[in-house]
Amino acid sequence: MKHGTFRKTVAVLAALALLPCLLIFPSSAEVTQHNMAEIVGIDYDRITQKAGGGQKSYPVECKLGDVSFTGELYGDFGLSYDELNAIIRRTLQEKNLTTERVALVAKIAERVQTDAKLYWGEQVMEGLLSYLNIPGLPVSVADYYAYIVHGETDPAALSATINAAKEGTARTLAAAAKTTGRVGKVAKGVLNAVDQVPMLGEITNTALVAQSWTDGNKRFENYLKLLEQNLETINDFYAACSRKAVDLAEQKGEQNVWKIRFDKARNYRTYPCTFWGIQNNMMSCTLSGELTNSGTQPDGAYAGTLTLTFEAVDLSPTEKNLERTPGLTTFYNVLHSMGAYRKVSDTGGATVLRRTVQGELTLYVTETRGTVRPETAGSLTSAADRTTFSFSRKIQWRDDSMASYGAVGITDATFTSEDIREVAMSSSSRVEQKGKVATQKDSNEVFAQPPGTVFAPLDSAPVITIRFSN
Repeated sequence: MKHGTFRKTVAVLAALALLPCLLIFPSSAEVTQHNMAEIVGIDYDRITQKAGGGQKSYPVECKLGDVSFTGELYGDFGLSYDELNAIIRRTLQEKNLTTERVALVAKIAERVQTDAKLYWGEQVMEGLLSYLNIPGLPVSVADYYAYIVHGETDPAALSATINAAKEGTARTLAAAAKTTGRVGKVAKGVLNAVDQVPMLGEITNTALVAQSWTDGNKRFENYLKLLEQNLETINDFYAACSRKAVDLAEQKGEQNVWKIRFDKARNYRTYPCTFWGIQNNMMSCTLSGELTNSGTQPDGAYAGTLTLTFEAVDLSPTEKNLERTPGLTTFYNVLHSMGAYRKVSDTGGATVLRRTVQGELTLYVTETRGTVRPETAGSLTSAADRTTFSFSRKIQWRDDSMASYGAVGITDATFTSEDIREVAMSSSSRVEQKGKVATQKDSNEVFAQPPGTVFAPLDSAPVITIRFSN
């Protein structure tokens, strides 16, 4: 082989290795269908103007006391998938392209480096095999090999002929590899190359494949040129789609909308609280809603409704220590002052506490650089406010200090509430002697109770922080 041809070949291979990077063509692994409305075979990531909104997004924090929620300020540009798809179809028609061709070129570009290595390896194989003549076969070993790899044999060759060539080639190579001289050397080289791509540095040192390598180099240059032409066409197609999409978005500029959004799924928070004077209860809250800017820029006034929901996670500390709550402590102390009372049972269902509040807020964004805290007007309790509460306990105390007289003191009390600010008690205190009630006193009372900090986030005005990129 001539040194010039070898150097040219190496240069082409080196250029090929850099081709995918130079063309900045995404791999098919990065091309995913984001929406069922997308046209199959089109890489929407290569179109500058996106459909479905969300051109820019900035992180937002809403802090209510010690609880912080995360949101985003984003530009919702009104270019729909129908509008973008119409641009794509019109551009395909103008460029005389099909989605199949666009997808095919993407696939070729993705595999160009791997395919090229295989291509050169097979070219060398064909060159080696061309030196082995197998009498009786309707096709040469090299033609058979070319057909298997590239499908370039005469279409008239039937599968039976190809199978015969395959079997005959295997037998002949095995026999030839046992001989000496040039044929044996070639056969051994082919057999060694069957299971792996030949090492180009070793193969190029033999003059046996010089002609095949030169021919292959020309074919490869044509292949590379054709690929570059196709990529140029496809790149031009995506660039044209991007220009038209941006132009349409600008024409619809008066419809552009910026929003501040809080997603409920991302904003579940828990916090400890006091309830009815008992500490270490646990509550949860979520924040959701949108504030909309009617202008076309990220600054300006944002108005909308935010919803804050609360739910008890664990109020067992209050349930277990009910008699220690404000108001009931006096009753508890009087009860125990009458004798050696002890609690013998405490039953009831789990406490249910839920609340949903909605509020109208307005933010005034005057800066769009760095970290800003816009002026905020309104309240989270300015609209709907719904609370569900259910509390129920049954407690029995017993005094056995009079057992020597055959008597026992028993107090039964039922505590219920549907209002977090109070609890109702229905009680019966009696002395039983020999199975009969000797004395009994019944009472019904309502005790005021402090809600505590179960709704602590509402005690502070919302503080909004937006982090714009510089």
